[in-house]
Amino acid sequence: MGKMRNGDYDAVIGIGGKTAQKEIKYKINWIGLIPKKISSPKRKGDIVVFARFKLYEECGINIKDHYPNLFNYMYNPGRRFTKSSNLPENVLEEVKMILNSIKDCPASKAYNIESEDGLDAYIKGHSSKCGGCPESEETETTSNNCEKRKPSCRHP
Repeated sequence: MGKMRNGDYDAVIGIGGKTAQKEIKYKINWIGLIPKKISSPKRKGDIVVFARFKLYEECGINIKDHYPNLFNYMYNPGRRFTKSSNLPENVLEEVKMILNSIKDCPASKAYNIESEDGLDAYIKGHSSKCGGCPESEETETTSNNCEKRKPSCRHP
């Protein structure tokens, strides 16, 4: 999210861009609703967690195929971040459909943490990075009802 992290917003839809890995290119990677910001002196922006969150990664819906108005709007030259108040009605309707799809999802795992110190402790105890898997080892990846067998882990 970069510098947009500290902006004023109610929801975020993370979409893989033109140059993203082919597994997430043009796909909804994650969605967050109702942000809570945790101040961080170590970062350029706040740490953001959400009251409703869904991580799709490579299992996300391809917006080019399923949300053509949003795709055409997002991938016009020069667009990266867009606020919903500026969206054409047909694009806004697709965005609402995407956001409504996670209205019953749980909060981010770190949502109840109130400070960066608490978040640091949580991360140390619940690291999701594997540190690198041997090429021959198969790793089970589960992400919100998406299960795939991979020949190796993506984490360096």
